[in-house]
Amino acid sequence: MFRKLYKEANNDIEVDKSLKESTINKMLNTNVNKKRPKNIFKFATIMVVIVIALFSFFIKINKMNTYAIAEPTYPTKIKFDDLDEKINRRENTDENFLKNLKDFSIKSSSLVLKETDKDKNILYSPIGLYMALSMASETANEDTQKEILEALNMDNIEMVRSETGKLFGRLYYHNEIGKLSLGNSLWLNNDVKFNSDLLDLLAKEYYASSFSLDFNDRESSKRISKWVSEQTGGKLGKDPDDFSFNSDDVMTLINTIYFYDEWVDSFNVKNTMKDEFYLADGSTVKSDFMNMTYGSHGFVGVDGYTVSHLNLKNGGQMVFVLPDEGVPPYDIISDPELLDEALNSLSTDERQMGEVIFKIPKFNFSSNLELKDICKTLGMENAFEMTADFTNLSDTKPLFISDIKQDSAISIDEKGVEATAFTQIDYCRAAQPDGKAEMILNRPFIFAITGVDGSPLFIGIINNPRIE
Repeated sequence: MFRKLYKEANNDIEVDKSLKESTINKMLNTNVNKKRPKNIFKFATIMVVIVIALFSFFIKINKMNTYAIAEPTYPTKIKFDDLDEKINRRENTDENFLKNLKDFSIKSSSLVLKETDKDKNILYSPIGLYMALSMASETANEDTQKEILEALNMDNIEMVRSETGKLFGRLYYHNEIGKLSLGNSLWLNNDVKFNSDLLDLLAKEYYASSFSLDFNDRESSKRISKWVSEQTGGKLGKDPDDFSFNSDDVMTLINTIYFYDEWVDSFNVKNTMKDEFYLADGSTVKSDFMNMTYGSHGFVGVDGYTVSHLNLKNGGQMVFVLPDEGVPPYDIISDPELLDEALNSLSTDERQMGEVIFKIPKFNFSSNLELKDICKTLGMENAFEMTADFTNLSDTKPLFISDIKQDSAISIDEKGVEATAFTQIDYCRAAQPDGKAEMILNRPFIFAITGVDGSPLFIGIINNPRIE
């Protein structure tokens, strides 16, 4: 699954003897309490894996064991009905950080989505790439770190360090309704000496686990595969061969996101019907469409697209952007300013209240994205060159990033539980209807999922709901 990341090392590298003092195989216990509850009705399940690999030449491999050498203490999971704690975590947010994060998300989303195959469905997690690059920025120094911070649209490493931990805590929940689980990990070549203080910092501030492996032992690939599978509900990371190493590899950094939640108002399965979905080339495919009508609901209708959303029980939203007939999604995606306007239009004066008819195709697909060139376009040049400075991580030189990848999967259906207090939000705040919108998503469209504070978790394009 990975590419190689950092190349070249000194021939004479000392082995860190302290690694032997750590507990073997503790990695399998990292997320004991993160198991998904049974019989949860979900609206969506989303899995994301981000991989950043470090590479170096001339590394000697002779160790056979796996050690957990730094492990985090995870934040307390927010209970579904703990409104005070939700508000408290939200109030501790730096608004400038949130703005910078959203700007990074829009800019990177535009770059990623406009470059992908226009015949396939696409899913990208800006928050996943942000988490991975924020940890990478801690491993870097001087100009290399500066470029990563500029790519992230962040002012300084102190802001990244302080606010990323808060973001993790705000997003992280696992309750009787849904789950948003983030996992950060570093997998380290056990023949290279790493900065233990940095690993401790990553555990404390980024909730990242660090593991020492023999990169020449196939069991190491199996361990990573198992960790990724456990983190993503068994949906990703099934094949150990995707995690194989070369003897020159130094480190792999992995970020995972596993998300599911319930619609505030579930779709009636009896109303799901087959109908035509019109592809970009004019042909059609049959798809199962979920149907629902709101008497009073928020929407925006402007020249070029119509936007509306569905609420999630843990406070997030799924936003749908339906381009006008004859307007491809890429006309919106390729313009960051227009994409930003579309995704955030529901919080502007353009928002109307009125009858909204939803007709949404069910879909279930996976995405595999190469993000190295995207990061270069964002300004990360030095990190991929042999002159890169990753001395915060290790004195091994030269050390640089060779690849960045993201794998993800998503599915949505009609399921949900009976209405709770959240069900009333749209209705109790509803103004008098002043228009009507038809969200008939029977042609290529854009979707986005946001967290409780508006943090952009996922964004994607459906070109064909039948493609998996």
